[in-house]
Amino acid sequence: MTEQQRPPAIRRLESVVERVAPRDPDRWETRPPLKRGRLVSLSRAYQLRATVRQLALAVGHEGMPEGCGRSVKRLLAPEAVDAFLELAAEGAFRDPDKAKLLGKPLPWSTRAMLRDCLVILGEEVGVQVVAPQVYRERLDLAPVAEAAQLAALYERLVWLSGDAPVDALMARALACAGLVLDSRMRSGDLATRRVEHVHLDEGDPWVEGVWTPQGWGRAREEPAVLSPGTVAALARWLRFRDELVAGLQGSDHGMLWVTVRRGERRVGGEYQVYEAGLPLRAQGLRMGFSSGMARLNDVLAARWKGPGLWSPLPLRVEQWRRGVEWAQEQAAGRG
Repeated sequence: MTEQQRPPAIRRLESVVERVAPRDPDRWETRPPLKRGRLVSLSRAYQLRATVRQLALAVGHEGMPEGCGRSVKRLLAPEAVDAFLELAAEGAFRDPDKAKLLGKPLPWSTRAMLRDCLVILGEEVGVQVVAPQVYRERLDLAPVAEAAQLAALYERLVWLSGDAPVDALMARALACAGLVLDSRMRSGDLATRRVEHVHLDEGDPWVEGVWTPQGWGRAREEPAVLSPGTVAALARWLRFRDELVAGLQGSDHGMLWVTVRRGERRVGGEYQVYEAGLPLRAQGLRMGFSSGMARLNDVLAARWKGPGLWSPLPLRVEQWRRGVEWAQEQAAGRG
């Protein structure tokens, strides 16, 4: 399908996303804010593009209102939005190139993301979007890290980060886990941390944090005091990081989280090589965290002395963050 053959509503939304979240890295720093007053983050840019891709698949679906692709007003009207979200929740607009996911229902978090992005797109084109509430499903989020395991990890962070034979992948995951435990930052906020945000050589070590509430609240800065285990974990990761970044050409980019190995990615039929030491975006950080946690589970399981059997720790940053909240709620209930 040529550019001119694409429905007018989709072309309009694509231009809106390109304006507030340009793909060109040279234009990223000068991107204008959204009408709600905030700049689009890297993770939100990915979400907005994904939403428009799904809308492009939706306009030709038999379950959508006829002619909804002719204008953004029709595409973002209540009838079309309701139909889109219902079909999307059933997996109707999954990526056609990912056959294993076709038709698989979306988790509540992805449905909530689509809803939020529709509202943002509506604001940018001057159309009020009336979207249904997306309710959190607890089953999607289970399991969380239990209090006994969190306590065990706190106790072992110093050993793991100081004397244990860990590689760069595990060292990065340990440092990230420590920051999640101490700050409860989301993965998108963790990914924006720079080396200069970490203060380890002060009387009370701390990190300059960002707390982003669920939904449409504005992000705010909140310093987080670091536990001894997290200090040890960050110190060890920074040593790995410095070695990795030293292999790059040019000056240090300053981002806290970097890749730990060379990688390849196919772009336009050709493979591009990415060196170790490059900045990690939120998605890469989440994937690396899961890989590191899988190794960490093996190490901790071998040293677990109870009570009970070792239950593998969750592999997602969000589950860790909620595990801390759950442990605090349990403690408050006992008090």
